[in-house]
Amino acid sequence: MQFVHLRSSKRPVEYAVMLRVLSEGRYRTIHLFDNAHEESEHHEHAYVGFEKQQPPVATWRGDWRRAMAAALIKVEADWVDILDDWKARS
Repeated sequence: MQFVHLRSSKRPVEYAVMLRVLSEGRYRTIHLFDNAHEESEHHEHAYVGFEKQQPPVATWRGDWRRAMAAALIKVEADWVDILDDWKARS
């Protein structure tokens, strides 16, 4: 299991918080939080398998710092449940 978070250093700030699993020698994303479309628009994405990112399961607006911090807390606290849900979908 791997938690990864990335953040750009320029405005508009973009971030991604990923939960990844090791499969066949590679880490692959199974859950993603990001603001790829706009600095203040945040998404939570669940994956089915390794290749198919699903539409957002949640979308909200607000400060990127708070959203990224909340995503990190959720991944660290709920990774077992997220992994179980991913296994059930995949």
